[in-house]
Amino acid sequence: MNTLEQYRNAVKDYAARGVDYLFHNEGDEHALIIFTNIFCNAKETIRIAANKLCNKELVNQKEYIDNLKLFLNKGDTRLFVLLTSRPTNEEAMSNDCLYKMLYEHPAYKEGRISIKDGQGKSFHDKDGKIIHFCTGDSKMYRIENDIRGRKAVANFGDEKTSTVLNSDFDKAFSSVETDVNLDDYYGN
Repeated sequence: MNTLEQYRNAVKDYAARGVDYLFHNEGDEHALIIFTNIFCNAKETIRIAANKLCNKELVNQKEYIDNLKLFLNKGDTRLFVLLTSRPTNEEAMSNDCLYKMLYEHPAYKEGRISIKDGQGKSFHDKDGKIIHFCTGDSKMYRIENDIRGRKAVANFGDEKTSTVLNSDFDKAFSSVETDVNLDDYYGN
């Protein structure tokens, strides 16, 4: 078994059991493994703080989109996305863009998906570096502290850190007034 397969199996096991263990990950493949496991195991709410949330290396991958769709299919789930900047029309209109799935999913019409444009504002770590993060419910997270190298830490059983991230996200989200209306991209 190769190292990536061992990593995938360990993440899947720890995520399913909600184990408090800090995973380190780097690169698109590791990120995809972490995200899909957050999406598979979250039961209520996913929060994502990102730049545009639109890139072919990770977010627009079929596995990422399909697993986020499965989360939304659970019914009474909610997705909150806070962007540093909204995607361009060209980015949003690409054939494999995540936003197309979100727009077409019943959860969007039901108001269970909320996307806001922070208009250049972003989250920072204690050293002032820009970070992106995703939380699942009140115990799972992935914090990307090196955006270019896609280096991050993740945990599937850390309620303390997840609660802090959720609180920071909710404060920022409620202070941002600019909604991203997907009708602007895909409506008639």
